[in-house]
Amino acid sequence: MMALIKKLLLLLFVALFIVSCATKGSEIYSPHTSSQSAALENWSMTTLIAKGNEEAGRPLSCIVDGLDKADTLVLVSSKGDERRIKVEEGKVELINLLLGNEYTWRAMDGDGKTIKEGGFIVSEEPPRNIYVDGVTNVRDLGGWVMENGDRVVQGLAYRSGRLSENKSGEALITDKGIETLLSLGIKSEIDLRKTEDNENGGLKGSPLGEGVEYFSIPFETGGGYLQKNLSSFPMLFKVLGDRDNYPLLFHCSIGTDRTGAVSFVLLSLLSVSEDDLYRDYLFSNFGYIGGIRRKTAIDDYLLFIERYKGDSRQEKVYSMLVENGVNEKDIDEFISIMTDAGHLSGEWK
Repeated sequence: MMALIKKLLLLLFVALFIVSCATKGSEIYSPHTSSQSAALENWSMTTLIAKGNEEAGRPLSCIVDGLDKADTLVLVSSKGDERRIKVEEGKVELINLLLGNEYTWRAMDGDGKTIKEGGFIVSEEPPRNIYVDGVTNVRDLGGWVMENGDRVVQGLAYRSGRLSENKSGEALITDKGIETLLSLGIKSEIDLRKTEDNENGGLKGSPLGEGVEYFSIPFETGGGYLQKNLSSFPMLFKVLGDRDNYPLLFHCSIGTDRTGAVSFVLLSLLSVSEDDLYRDYLFSNFGYIGGIRRKTAIDDYLLFIERYKGDSRQEKVYSMLVENGVNEKDIDEFISIMTDAGHLSGEWK
């Protein structure tokens, strides 16, 4: 226990040190809080650290300060993307940055003269948890390491809690939250909530606006979220197998159970390790989800897929989908989209 306490204190010190983005390009910024990092280091401890009863899943901001004479900060990623950000009260708050990416910045006065510059590197440790105002439990499906050592492409598929209230359909996401998701390029929203009891509020379009395609693909509730919803996967993969739908966001109500079952399938197809499946699922306990989720759901899914043919978990999940009506071309296209950044540009990489 003392060793765990010492580790938590060390992680807290590190988090406090690197949350302020320094002026040297070698500085490392981690978006994870000390408690998030402790849970990711030892996922079996997650339920002792996070209880699902408060919003604790947001990433740490990266603060660039000491910019009292600056008007604008120009942020440039190692991929060549450039953003211009208004300096307010002598600082800029950066958030939702890509894991493992290097950023440089220059602060300019009103005449465009550079008065300060610097840079930092974002740590590589997934998940890429995302702050979206009004929405809990948001993170990127990308960033996890695959069997071949490459990483799942970031910025293409996001998982989250609901954007609107169950039953009433009233928006939970704020205008600021909508701005964030649109800035991430979201083109499609996949809503896994049920329609037969009006759980999705009778929505016919996305709260993100007319420019975002809304797909209602109902998943049943009540446990066994993978086994019970196999018949919904063909429709889901028709959306996932179309490049024009990306970047996309999928969610159920709290983004944990039905969303977690879908994430298990998708990350398994991408050959993400078993340990990381647990990390991804249990990270939902940092969201405001109304209670603890334990490892038993993933245990159950791993046992269930053993009935399908294949020498690996990836092959067994592939077989499970095909045997339940999913088009192989859609599966293959999904894997191609999420593993090949060559056809993408900018922040999608």
